[in-house]
Amino acid sequence: MTSLKTNQHANAPADASQKLFKLASEAHTKPLWTEMAKINPRVPNSSCVPVVWQYEQIKPVLLLAGQVVPPEEAERRTLMLINPAREPPFANDTLAAGLQIVMPNEVTVAHRHTAFAMRFIIEGEGGFTTVEGKRLRMQRGDLVLTPPWHWHDQGKDGPGVMVWLDGLDVPNYTLMPVHFVEHYPSPAYPY
Repeated sequence: MTSLKTNQHANAPADASQKLFKLASEAHTKPLWTEMAKINPRVPNSSCVPVVWQYEQIKPVLLLAGQVVPPEEAERRTLMLINPAREPPFANDTLAAGLQIVMPNEVTVAHRHTAFAMRFIIEGEGGFTTVEGKRLRMQRGDLVLTPPWHWHDQGKDGPGVMVWLDGLDVPNYTLMPVHFVEHYPSPAYPY
C-alpha cells in the first residue's frame, strides 16, 4: 500500500466544503473535526467559579429552618450550596451539596435514588442513618456513604440537632436524564 505524499485536499474548492457541510447537516450529522476543540479542550472548562461557603454564616439560617419549617413541609431540611455561576443543584460541575439539619427525635422520609450520596457529619450526637434495614450511628467527623438505589433515612435520637454536609452526584444526571427518587411505603425504613 502506497501512502499519499501530496495533499490532494488542499486545493478543494470552497463550494465543495460548503456542499459537504450542507449535506452533513441535512443528514443530521456534524463533522467532528469542526467540534474537536470544544469536545476535547486542552484545559479544563468548568462553568463554575471558586466560592467559599462560611458555616458560621449558614448555621443560624439552618437553625432557623429547623424551628420554622415542619418536617412535613420539607422531605429534607437542607440549605443547598449553590455555585454563583450556576443554577441549582450545582455546587460544582459534578456535585450537588447542602447542609442538612435534623431536629431532636426526628426521622427523615425513607427513600432511594439513582444518585450516589455521601454525608460528612459536622456536629451533633445521637444521629443515625438506616441503609437497607441496617441502622448505623453517626457522630461528628464521620463520613457516611450511601450507594445508589439503597433505601435509606436519617434521624436524631435525644436532645440537640445534627448537622451534616450532603453531597450527591445529581448534576451528572442533568446530562443523563435517568435520575429519580422512590419513596418507601412507610415513613421510616424498618431496622
